[in-house]
Parts: sequence; structure tokens; C-alpha cells
Amino acid sequence: LEVLRTVGDLLSAGTETTTTAIRWGILFLLHNPDVKNRMVTEIQEVVGTSRFPTLNDKESMPYSEAVITEVIRKANVAPLGVPHSCNTDVEFRGYTIPKGAVLLLNLDSVLCNPEEFPDPDKFDPTRFLNKNEKSLRHEVFAAFSVGRRACLGENLARMELFLYLTTILQRFDIVPENPDFLPSLEGVLGVTHTPRSYNVRLVSRQ
Repeated sequence: LEVLRTVGDLLSAGTETTTTAIRWGILFLLHNPDVKNRMVTEIQEVVGTSRFPTLNDKESMPYSEAVITEVIRKANVAPLGVPHSCNTDVEFRGYTIPKGAVLLLNLDSVLCNPEEFPDPDKFDPTRFLNKNEKSLRHEVFAAFSVGRRACLGENLARMELFLYLTTILQRFDIVPENPDFLPSLEGVLGVTHTPRSYNVRLVSRQ
């Protein structure tokens, strides 16, 4: 029974957050056609059009991976993470956090910290590439929380985002419904941080 509940929790939580991240990803690509075009070029060079992208392609597609990571950072789908609780009294910087207290992590303070991510409001995948254009793992990237209680679904979410976004861009160009008007980047904060409803056109590359 516990296993079924755990699997159910992972499925329900992962479905909502990954769907929201994909919506953010498409929105960011609409606003950043240079990023979109560079990602399309990488897809065409590595995968081509005769087959769909697979997870085996990830290592050969560092820019697409960087785009995925920047989508996760900028979207910040779960800005307060998952509630935690103290199992003992804790003294921290002059404050006493009592046993049983519920703790919410302000992940936004990390992901939008200009000391760690210069010009944090800018959508810039290159911040996750090194000087050799290879994937760079940022030490303080905390979108999935940190420590032993970090999100179990991080690897699954990254795989899903990679497969969905690269496959969409391989087959379609993403363009705004109205070429003179781009959807808002202002999000709606609830249980998750979601983009406002928007329409988009997918133009076949065939």
C-alpha cells in the first residue's frame, strides 16, 4: 500500500510540474528566438529528421540540456519546494526553530540570486555551459531542493523535458499566434508557479 501511495504521489506531482515546465519552456522560446534557433540547429546536426530524439542524444546536445536547465531555473515551478519539518530543536543564526515546526524553502532567493546567476531575469542558457561549450553543473542550482530530501523526480523531469521540447522543435517551428504580440511572461503563483494561459502556433517543418 505504501509503495502504491508513493508511486501515486510521484505520478501526480510529476505530471503537474513537468507539464507546467513545458508550458514555460515553449513561452521562453517564443520570447527568445535566438535560443530557439540555436537549439534547432543542434537538433538537426545531432539527430536529423529521420528519427526522434532519444535520451542517448543528451550527452551530444549540451546546448539543449542547458536550455532545459535554464527553463527549470527561470520558471521556478515550485518556488517554496515541499514543506519540511524539524525533528529536533535547532539553533540557527540566533533563532530557535522548534521541533515540529514546518519549514518552507525560498528557492527563488537562490535561483534569482545575482551573485550566483548574473542578470537573473535574463533567459540565458549559456550560464550552464563551460568555455568549451559543454554542460556545466552549477553548485547552487536548487530548483529541486537540496540534501537528502531533494525531489526524487529530478532525473525523470529532466528526461521528459528534454524529450518533449527537442521532439517538438525537431518537427515544428514555434511561433506566436499573433506575430505582433507575445504572450506575457508574468506567472501566476499558487501551489505551483504557472504561466498565464496563452496560444501558440506550431508550424510543421515538413
